[in-house]
Amino acid sequence: MNRQEYMKQLKEQLKRLPKEDFARAVEYYEEYFAEAGEENEAKAIEDLGSPKEAADQIICDMALNYSKKPVKDVRSGINGLWVAVLALFAVPIALPLLFSGVALVIAALVAVWALLLALLVMAGCVVIAGPLTMIAGFSVITKSFPVFLCCVGMGFMHIGIGAALTFGIYLLCRRLMGWTLHGIARLIRKEGKKHA
Repeated sequence: MNRQEYMKQLKEQLKRLPKEDFARAVEYYEEYFAEAGEENEAKAIEDLGSPKEAADQIICDMALNYSKKPVKDVRSGINGLWVAVLALFAVPIALPLLFSGVALVIAALVAVWALLLALLVMAGCVVIAGPLTMIAGFSVITKSFPVFLCCVGMGFMHIGIGAALTFGIYLLCRRLMGWTLHGIARLIRKEGKKHA
């Protein structure tokens, strides 16, 4: 999706707003894209979310703003009421989608961490199997020297592969933890900017 498609869908979602509010919202998003520049257009779209989410957020914010302002005349009161009604209809759709999205992200993180834990346990088992294989080799040294050498070699191989896997998984866990914390911090900053 590019800027033109995004703005077209956003305008379609906001077409029932009063003219002044519609123009203000469209102008804000046009300025946002202009400040981001063409090279950062995809990043700007990612930060803004889908046009539907952006429209729902605009309608909710406008409903809150209208609820705080005193009614000066009947027409502006009707506009505020209209926006409140639109926001009321948007809530049953937006909240389940929001909760579903959060649940999916949490489930994905839990699955990734569970997989990494399983890989770490597997690597630990490979490391533990090394000395056990060597001990088994020493138990048959008097019966078959080639079997002893094979067991000792496999033991060293297990220790080496297990240590390499353990270290690699440790590095992967550190990287994933950094990405997770960075993503959470970015979400918090984004929410702070929306409310500011």
